[in-house]
Amino acid sequence: MSDRGAPADWILSGEPDPQTITSDWILVEPSSIDGVVTKEIRNVLTGSGALTEIWRSAWQLDALPVDQVFQRWLNPGAITGWHAHGVTTDRLFCSAGTIRVSLFDGRRSSPTARNIWHRIIGAARPTLIVIPPGVWHGVKSIGPDPALILNLVDRAYGYETPDHWRLPPDTPDIPYSLLGTEKE
Repeated sequence: MSDRGAPADWILSGEPDPQTITSDWILVEPSSIDGVVTKEIRNVLTGSGALTEIWRSAWQLDALPVDQVFQRWLNPGAITGWHAHGVTTDRLFCSAGTIRVSLFDGRRSSPTARNIWHRIIGAARPTLIVIPPGVWHGVKSIGPDPALILNLVDRAYGYETPDHWRLPPDTPDIPYSLLGTEKE
């Protein structure tokens, strides 16, 4: 039971919700994976639409350079497979549509090894997610429209020796299927 007890006249007491949002409407949800950082960003409404910052070194999310920026479209319902990098840090931002980013900490030495974490982000809730090497990640487009994902990596893609390891979206090695189900 929490410190906030249920009203005395209630038949069922239950547990009160923990704080999930600040008074400025910023999510209170630390990542359960060591080294993963998120920055929720606000759209700035203008007379002609909106402006959204995607990256500022002043945010101090990490001290790594931005060596390459690329985008990826995902059709509604499309799913990437699980993938991880040995040395590359991803910084994911969804600028159109809505996606669910799922992470699995595959680093043996991490204090959060084997943890799973999810975040829904997109145009309505702009968020930058910094994903360190060794953290497996996959994305599902969950809205009715295509999703556009930007990635601001610290190391450009190596054409001859890609820093990519891949697993299928429903691999038995990760206790969550990107198809959307927890596994026993």
